[in-house]
Amino acid sequence: MQDFSASPAAPPVYQPPTYRLAFHGAGGSLFLLILKNLFLTVITLGVYAAWARAERRKYMWSSTEIAGQRLVFTGTGLELFKGYLKVLAAYIAFAFIPVIGNYFIPGSRPILQIVLAVAVIFLVPFVIYWSRAYLLSRTRWRGIHFGLEPGAGAYAKTFIGGYLLTLLTLGIYGPVWLNRLRAILLNNTRFGTERFSYDGGNADAFWIGFKGFLFSVLTLGIYYFWYAAKMNRFVLSHTSFMGARGKSDLTAGDMFAILVGSVLGTALTLGIAFPWIIVWATRKMLDRITFVGEVDFALVAQRSSAGNAASDALAHDLGVDLAL
Repeated sequence: MQDFSASPAAPPVYQPPTYRLAFHGAGGSLFLLILKNLFLTVITLGVYAAWARAERRKYMWSSTEIAGQRLVFTGTGLELFKGYLKVLAAYIAFAFIPVIGNYFIPGSRPILQIVLAVAVIFLVPFVIYWSRAYLLSRTRWRGIHFGLEPGAGAYAKTFIGGYLLTLLTLGIYGPVWLNRLRAILLNNTRFGTERFSYDGGNADAFWIGFKGFLFSVLTLGIYYFWYAAKMNRFVLSHTSFMGARGKSDLTAGDMFAILVGSVLGTALTLGIAFPWIIVWATRKMLDRITFVGEVDFALVAQRSSAGNAASDALAHDLGVDLAL
C-alpha cells in the first residue's frame, strides 16, 4: 500500500548570487616593475614618471578580479605626460601673475600671491572630483567603462562648507562631512549606463565616527582598529549596484595586521618590502569584500566617459590623489 504520510520535500532556499573580489598581484613582479620605472625615470630626468604611473596602474588594475573578470586600465603615459605639461604651464602662469600685476599696480604682489594661494585651496575639491572622473573613465570591466557623472560643483560646495563646519565644531562634524562627500562620489559613479547607490545615513556615520574618536582617545589609539573596520563594513553595506549590495567581513584584527604590518614591514626593510606589503594588504582587503544580489548585466550598456589627465596630475601634486 502506498504511504501518503510522508511530508513533501521543502523547496530549496533561494541563494542570491555572490560576486567576489580578488587580487592576483605578486610582490616580486611589482618589485621589478617599480625598479624598472625608477631606473627609467632617473635616466630620463623625470620624463618617464608619467609612463611609470600608467604602467603601475595597469599592473594593479589587471591584478584585480571582480566576479571572475579582471579590471583594465586604458590610460596611457602620453596623456598623463601631456597632463603634467598643462599643470606645469599653469604653475608658470601662477608664478608670473603676481609679477605682472605688480608691474601695473606697484605693491600688489603680496596680495596677488595670497589670492592665488586661496584660489588653489578652493580648487582642491574640484581637483579631487575631476581626478576620480579621470580614473573611472580609464577603468574598464567586462568591456564596459566606468564613469563619474558631472557634479564637481556640488561636491566642492559640500567639501568647503563641511570643512568649515568641522573646524568650527572642533572635528565633531567630521564624520557627517566625510559621509556626505562619500555619498556624492558613490551616487555619481556609474558602470556603463547604470549607477551605483549609497544610502549610508549621516546620523549612523556620525555615531560610528564619534565613538571611534572617543574610544580611540580613551584607549590611547587601540580602539582605532575597531573603528576603521566598522566604518569599512558600514560603507560597503550601504553601497549597492543594481540588485547587489556590498558586504565587508573586515575585522579589527585585519585592520591591525594591515596598518601595523605595513608600517613595521616597510620600516624594518628600509622600504625594500614595500611591493610585497602592497600586494599582501590589497589582497587582504579585497578578499573580505563581496556584493550579494541579482545583477542583470544585459541591461548595462556602454556609455562614453570623460576625464582629463591634467586633473590627475594636479591631484598628485597637491597630495589629494588616491596614491595609485
